[in-house]
Amino acid sequence: MHGKVGEVRNSQLISTFGPGAIMDLPDFSVIVASLDHWNTKLCDVISEPRLQRKLRINKILSPPSLEWDKDNNQGTLPAYRFPRYMVCPNCRRLAPYNKFFIDKDSQIAYCHCVDNIKVFPARFIVACSKGHIDDFPWGFYVHSKKGNVDCKGDLKLNDKGVSGSIADVEVECKECQEKRSLDEAFMGAGLPSCRGHRHWMGAWNKEECSEKSRALLRGASNLYFPIVVSALSIPPYTSPIQQVVAEEMERLGKMDTKEKLQERIEEDMFPTFKDFDLDELWEVILHQRGLAGEEQDLFYPEWAALQGGTGNNSVLEFETEEQEVPDRYKDRIGKIIMVRRLTEVRVLEGFSRIEPLPDLTSVGDEDETHKESYKASLSERKLSWRPGIITRGEGIFITLNELALKGWENKVKDAVISMREAFLKYCKDRNMDDYEFPDMTRYVLLHTLSHALMRQLCMGSGYSSTSLRERIYSRNKEGQNMAGILIYTATPDSEGSLGGLVELGKTERFEEVLFHALEEAKFCSGDPLCSEHKPDAGGDLNGAACHACQLAAETSCEKSNRFLDRAFLVPTVSEQSLAFFDK
Repeated sequence: MHGKVGEVRNSQLISTFGPGAIMDLPDFSVIVASLDHWNTKLCDVISEPRLQRKLRINKILSPPSLEWDKDNNQGTLPAYRFPRYMVCPNCRRLAPYNKFFIDKDSQIAYCHCVDNIKVFPARFIVACSKGHIDDFPWGFYVHSKKGNVDCKGDLKLNDKGVSGSIADVEVECKECQEKRSLDEAFMGAGLPSCRGHRHWMGAWNKEECSEKSRALLRGASNLYFPIVVSALSIPPYTSPIQQVVAEEMERLGKMDTKEKLQERIEEDMFPTFKDFDLDELWEVILHQRGLAGEEQDLFYPEWAALQGGTGNNSVLEFETEEQEVPDRYKDRIGKIIMVRRLTEVRVLEGFSRIEPLPDLTSVGDEDETHKESYKASLSERKLSWRPGIITRGEGIFITLNELALKGWENKVKDAVISMREAFLKYCKDRNMDDYEFPDMTRYVLLHTLSHALMRQLCMGSGYSSTSLRERIYSRNKEGQNMAGILIYTATPDSEGSLGGLVELGKTERFEEVLFHALEEAKFCSGDPLCSEHKPDAGGDLNGAACHACQLAAETSCEKSNRFLDRAFLVPTVSEQSLAFFDK
């Protein structure tokens, strides 16, 4: 599109309105363009070596941050008009936007049936589970029932408005008088196979696809699921040498020997390297390439860093302070650590439609066995960078007593069978047959405890419930056992470091928070139905958990409000024998 059509925050481009997402504007809607069309000269470089190695990319770039260039009539982020079909609110004419009058300055489309009446985008589109998206096939749909698909007559979109249901909306052909209600489309009838359109890459960009098209509302919540990978910036990756190497990884791609690196430094090709020792530089380069050092594991290094402590070093953007565990919970809680300062980098890796894919930073054995074809690409070409943002904040980190946890896991190991079976069915339905979750028992406990604490912490911290996030460290693996929760707030602005959350991590105050969180979890206003709920009953993969007691905002939960069960945490009205906090 030409001209400025709207504004969006940088943080929204890594979540709600990333490439491939539809953005509704006052006069029309657009789909955000793919990364191929972004002006990277306007992007700042973000250094996070661990994420770069995890995603096998050379750079992380922040979204364009400059204002609209009025002189050259250029914006910072391109977008395409979508859907292309528009509807006149007066005469109900349904046609592509270029069939209406378009004002060159405002890009608004008008119908001449009445003196310059604005037309609006059609409410209905089609998409498939591989990420493709297209205009609703209006002509095909209205004519396919009687086989008259060659008719090219003008269309109308009528809305009877009798019951307010989708059955009241029908498309009509003026020429052959065919009519068809849209309720059939939403039941899966009358739609062709997906044509593979990728409108965020260009109006006519497409690829082969055999998936079934699904009718969706333009603003449906399942139309765009961003796949975001995040990592905490921790020592030693925050050191200056790690940062400068991370910024130059793209140019270092063909550097195969230390001698060649020295030659390039002497030729002043890498001026930022002159202040560092050559051997140390080469070791860091190999480490970040993944040819040396630890495996590409985002969580275990963070687990070690959070427990390692940093003291009061004001230079670091990562500061922790350990607190004494209250006597009441010493047999269950291992450590309580106040994270006074933390920095998180979030990167958009892709997106999906219809169904969310497993989070790439979800803990367990970090298995990525879902079909790659179900993750839609952010660009047509394979690029060596991804968009990301830096957020800063504070948090509270707690660990469970590993000895007590292992004893509890052996005691309740059979209780998770129904949830595991429901999860395997969930995976099979989504072509993830081999996805494993070996530490499900401890994960359900940690996840439920995290949600119970978040509900209680938001009452005393001054933060809203949507501002808090969780990062769960759960692994039952010899030599790499993890059982911890980081509840934190991290935002691009100053709200992430107000101090209200971290102060609740002090021994006396956290004892009170934990006590009330566990007491609140024992009962739910939905009991006994909530406490009797089984994971395979509604396909939500939860036991005793509902909106009244455990479910959190989607922005706060790392597992889309799945794998929750109060019975694993505390005794409930229907189950008394499974609770980890049984006293």
